[in-house]
Amino acid sequence: ADKGGMEVRPRLKRRNVGQGGKQALGGRPGEDQDAQAAPVMLNFAMLRAHFNLPLNDAAKKLGVCATAIKKVCRKMGIKQWPHRKLKAVEKRLALLTAEHRYAKEEGMVQQCRSEIKELEDKRESLLQGIDCDITGMDNADE
Repeated sequence: ADKGGMEVRPRLKRRNVGQGGKQALGGRPGEDQDAQAAPVMLNFAMLRAHFNLPLNDAAKKLGVCATAIKKVCRKMGIKQWPHRKLKAVEKRLALLTAEHRYAKEEGMVQQCRSEIKELEDKRESLLQGIDCDITGMDNADE
């Protein structure tokens, strides 16, 4: 997968109410604006910095629509925006870390440590854009 930058054209702003005719509302962009918005360069590092946000929030911050980000992600080999999986891993990590603090038996402590290490690796691979399968996330309320 190519991790280079890609040029994305931001969505043009729609007319405000009161500009243009009745049919023009929400229609074509206003003629008084520049017809072409400056393209935005999206690279892997920029996307990665926003993995902790939901897709739509990341799109707003980057100044492009969510669909454009999805297309760029697919071209870079990122199958799915990792926010939700990342959140699930971090929630499970927090639970395990708390559990680890109060674990008394040596077997329990070792099991917690190995699970924490595994989850940290999963989190890191998600941050790298590698789509990994997260098993055991649905039983996070144990």
